Amino acid sequence: MSPAGRGKAVPTVFDQAASVFEGWKDPETGVRVLRLVPKNIKHTPGALSTCYHQHPCFLDGGRKVMLRGKAEGLPGASGTCLVDLATGLAEPILTPSVHVKEIIDSTKMAVGYTQGPGTRAFIWDLKANRELASMEIGDWTLNSINFLSDGLRAMVFVHKGYPYAEKVHSRHYLLVPGEKPRLTLDLDGHFCSHIVGCPVDKNLYTYDRWLSPPGPLDQAITIRSLDGSFEEPVKLDANAGRPANMWGCRDHYVWTPDGKRIVSYYCPKPITFNPLMKDNPKFNHFKLEWWLSALDWRTGNDLAACYPPDKWNGHMQITPDSRYIVCAGYGYNKLLAIDIEGLRQGWNEKVICTFPAIESTGRNEGPFPYPFVLPDYSGVIFNAGWPGPDHGIYLAEWPASIERKM
Repeated sequence: MSPAGRGKAVPTVFDQAASVFEGWKDPETGVRVLRLVPKNIKHTPGALSTCYHQHPCFLDGGRKVMLRGKAEGLPGASGTCLVDLATGLAEPILTPSVHVKEIIDSTKMAVGYTQGPGTRAFIWDLKANRELASMEIGDWTLNSINFLSDGLRAMVFVHKGYPYAEKVHSRHYLLVPGEKPRLTLDLDGHFCSHIVGCPVDKNLYTYDRWLSPPGPLDQAITIRSLDGSFEEPVKLDANAGRPANMWGCRDHYVWTPDGKRIVSYYCPKPITFNPLMKDNPKFNHFKLEWWLSALDWRTGNDLAACYPPDKWNGHMQITPDSRYIVCAGYGYNKLLAIDIEGLRQGWNEKVICTFPAIESTGRNEGPFPYPFVLPDYSGVIFNAGWPGPDHGIYLAEWPASIERKM
């Protein structure tokens, strides 16, 4: 609503999308669910998907969302494209020779890497359409490039060696616009992945510090300052659940936007896993006893509950008010909101919507629902419907019955 209540209400991002994309009313919750099929590219089931859940993906207040995959028939598109939810049109990001990993709305910056020989990681100014910093990867393997929480600087993770199966050498480099790359971490015997900036301190970040080769470990998530003067595993107090071995450590985490908790999962029972045999049909990630965890990184206090059968997939998201965990499992086919504080009493769930059925491969590999809550809290975008013609991207309206704070 405009100031003093005058004028028309500003339409939400979901409302804008509902005027463009086709959908239906969910039979269980009554919310509108849209299927996001861009109007200007050839539709192929499963060709596009939402980004990995740790990667920021919105521009223009959520009106534009970055998707990954092949945008067939879109000139200039590479492994990612932007879709305008208000028009239904897709547009390329940068050039076909690069892959964009993250975009930041507040700074209009992107990070990514060039594809093919001579790989470079870079920071790009989307508004000025120019590169601000870059790094040659050389004979290392590029794993990731991720923004710090200021949306201006980025961390590059490169390594040598096969993760978990042999000795790995890891390095983190800091990329700053106008400066040369700076080595900030150089570590043997560890695979140092999943870098995420601390939301409340632009000079802190977290990463997963895995032993490679494997060994005894009860906490992989590590918090570190850019200058290396502070580094420690994220605390687990005496009552916090522990994994039985390294394979059950907390992983694939996300921060709550208020910076108070780190949300992930762990398994308290031993896991036998051979990283060189990922396709072993006898190993099924989705049948293990996973626990949802919302960990206070300052004290080690953990709010945790065991996932009910078929409701784990390991890739959750957090609402803008830091109140709910949004997730979807396999074999359940419902998008859920889990109240974080409610985990004090155990597992709780509120259904956002039902969605086209998904079938598990049994492996912790894609596709995944990868939900993202729109920045204005009006809906949730996610993947569903595989395998088959319903495989695609969906946008569910946020139910009025689930209270939210903005």
